[in-house]
Amino acid sequence: MNELNKRMSLIASSRDCGASVFSEQAEGLDWYRGWRERHGRALRVLHLGNIANNAFNNARIQRQQGIEAYVIAYENYHIMSCPEWEEATFEGDLGNPFFPDWSKVDLGSYQRPDWFASGPLELCCSMIAAQITNQIEQAGKIRRTLEQKRKLASSRSLRSQVMSAGGKVKRAIRRVLSSSVADHARLAAICKVGNGGCSPLKRRDFAAYRSRLAPLAKLFDHFDVIQAYSIDGAWPLLARRPYIAYEHGTLRAIPFQNNRIGRLASTVFLGANHVFVTNIDCIAAARRLGISGDRVTPLPHAFDDKKLVAFKKQNGEIKPPADRVLFFHPARHDWRDADPSLVKGNDRLIRAFASVSREHPRSRLAMIAWGRDLDTSRELVRSFGIDDKVQWLAPMRKPELWRKYLSSHAVLDQFVLPCFGGITFEALALGRRVITNVDFTAAEKFFSKAPPIMSASTEREIAEALCQVIADQVDRRGVGETGSAWIQRYHSAERIVELQLQAYQQHIEPIDRFLTATL
Repeated sequence: MNELNKRMSLIASSRDCGASVFSEQAEGLDWYRGWRERHGRALRVLHLGNIANNAFNNARIQRQQGIEAYVIAYENYHIMSCPEWEEATFEGDLGNPFFPDWSKVDLGSYQRPDWFASGPLELCCSMIAAQITNQIEQAGKIRRTLEQKRKLASSRSLRSQVMSAGGKVKRAIRRVLSSSVADHARLAAICKVGNGGCSPLKRRDFAAYRSRLAPLAKLFDHFDVIQAYSIDGAWPLLARRPYIAYEHGTLRAIPFQNNRIGRLASTVFLGANHVFVTNIDCIAAARRLGISGDRVTPLPHAFDDKKLVAFKKQNGEIKPPADRVLFFHPARHDWRDADPSLVKGNDRLIRAFASVSREHPRSRLAMIAWGRDLDTSRELVRSFGIDDKVQWLAPMRKPELWRKYLSSHAVLDQFVLPCFGGITFEALALGRRVITNVDFTAAEKFFSKAPPIMSASTEREIAEALCQVIADQVDRRGVGETGSAWIQRYHSAERIVELQLQAYQQHIEPIDRFLTATL
């Protein structure tokens, strides 16, 4: 057995001793410095899948700490899963947000980083393999081919893309319906570990993944850690490789549904060596599914606080106005769905603001014109006769969004689920007061210290929070600055990487000790 095979086999079996190993760990960054010195190279991490740029942002902040991180965002072209959305400055219409055409806008000198690949899966694997083996010229050729493929995708209609993808999946399923009985039995056994979800697996559930596994299985050999997002842990699970599963709301309800995606999700998370949970309310879901506590790390959303701190300093002249009180609500308008994991409670805010604005006519509400229930929200605003106090803004890029945060007295996130994401973290980092629904007890456990947020869920609670901001327009209590300090201590890029490294250490260190003793 060669060194790599020993490593893979032992990491896969290290889960049982995870708790005892974890207690002996050094701080993650200190451990990594020692690991790098011993091995004479950087740790190599493959981030697989990239919904909402979580993989890209994690890889970027890991690279700030000297980790050799790569991203494969295969066949995911959505505008919010593109590096340009996070890093580039541009103006203009990109067309369909699911298939944006970046050639339509001026990106200046910006180029995608060479460690990020999106497009057809096999080409993505080839590009990353060439890049990591220092075949720079070959990697450049494949990168240009990927760019052509992305342009082709953006030129097609969404309908034709969906029909094409559906046809590929059906063909893949037909090819592998006779897949290994042993493989299916192994996955079914993993699923039985759970106690609250995971309906019986069907042979075809993993068919589309299994049929396209070959290029990824070869690529996995180059990496020390595979971090798979959402249900993309299916790839390393089928390849019998250890992996870290990363949830971004995935655990909330999906694994408990008796359908193909539900069965995939439950099996993928139960089969992971470790799970990063990024939503406060999903800790309970992980427990319900049957994932033991020593295999779970509460992890803040991928986030680079330094970038926002620098932005605030560079735009120090932007302040909230003195002649009125501005509330900014950038969340999508989605409040009529029966699924609480999808809704934001925008109607509660509109009703609360209508009530407050009658007593405080200088108050104003700005909202982003997007979401499934946008038209209904507009009608609700009109029904209260507050059109002159509500401003509708077009969807905006990050720099514009951050300027709007800085020019507002408070930022309003969502009011249904007691959890929060990017809107809250970015607003806190910029020193803005935030009104959203939060479970302080759960947040205390998740972050070690709950963030200084004005919690509100019901219409009455939201109205009371709005009135508190109006009564202290200039924030004499310093709530905004307290939030900024909290981000730097409990939600910084360094802390996020630190927590990931601690989890990596839990599964890598026992293997290193074995290899040192036996090779």
